[in-house]
Amino acid sequence: MKNNYKNIVILSIFLIFLISTIGITVGSVSLSSFHVWKILLNKLFHKEIFEIEWKKTTEMIVWNLRVPRILLALISGAGLSLVGILMQALTKNSLASPYILGISSGASTGAVISIVIGGIMGFNFSPGIGAFLFGTLTAFLVFYLSGKGSYSSSKLVLTGVAVSSFFSGITTFLVTTAKSESQLRGAMFWISGSLAGARWGQIAPLFLTLLISAILTYIKYRELNILVAGDELAETLGVNVGRLRLFIVIVSTLLTGFIVASTGVIGFVGLVVPHISRGLIGSNHKRLIPCCLLLGAVFLAGTDTLTRVIFKTQEIPIGVITSIMGAPFFMSMLRKNSYKFGG
Repeated sequence: MKNNYKNIVILSIFLIFLISTIGITVGSVSLSSFHVWKILLNKLFHKEIFEIEWKKTTEMIVWNLRVPRILLALISGAGLSLVGILMQALTKNSLASPYILGISSGASTGAVISIVIGGIMGFNFSPGIGAFLFGTLTAFLVFYLSGKGSYSSSKLVLTGVAVSSFFSGITTFLVTTAKSESQLRGAMFWISGSLAGARWGQIAPLFLTLLISAILTYIKYRELNILVAGDELAETLGVNVGRLRLFIVIVSTLLTGFIVASTGVIGFVGLVVPHISRGLIGSNHKRLIPCCLLLGAVFLAGTDTLTRVIFKTQEIPIGVITSIMGAPFFMSMLRKNSYKFGG
């Protein structure tokens, strides 16, 4: 397992660089990979290390459009995978995903409400802010309701399903009653998820949130290993289960809220990647967390690059593609089911 873990880490890092290069060069306008790296090095060092032999528009496409997009894909893929680990540890269910608390449904409702209200009142409400606020509200609402009386993972899941259904109903109602075609398109595109709107202003806050979340989660890898074995055993071994649950919910909520606010709803990443990672390196969170971060980044960046290679003339929502790819793959993994969830 140790050798397997090292090989996966090395391969994942190599794939990140390879996919990033391809992702920046391909699209409606194909670019030279040599020009891409020269532009990146000039920008990173704020010097003209390489003589400018490309058009100004090429530099704008690389630095202002494609680099933020590939970085957003890498960070979002890693973040959703990390939340998947936390949700699966919290529920002790390998089928759990970042959306088990209904965060995606709440965030979608917040984004759609912002779009619709903005269209009606003539103001520019940010869908990202609406998504973040409603996603955060939804997660804490589910945690509060499931914590009333005797807490259980099953109760958390069922509460999440109920709240998710409630917000999905509101979202569907708003979409079907939208009077403006632009509102309808904006709402549907947000619900399906997209990386097309990536901007540099989104990258730093999202990366900082992911970095802090990953470090704090990694510090607690022993407690997470014990938690998946059962609450009673965890309490016996000195783990404060209530505090650990609260930690998982807070980190998962904030991280997912930031991601959904930047990308919209992207499904299956937090479900499939932890599943694959456990099959490759086992359930020890000390190795599972770094592995999931890297593989999640590879998965989402690779998927986004693939969609831009296949559909050069049309922007396809990334959430649609991850669902089409993720569902059959996940079902095939379920048939094999060759690993045990517990550490």
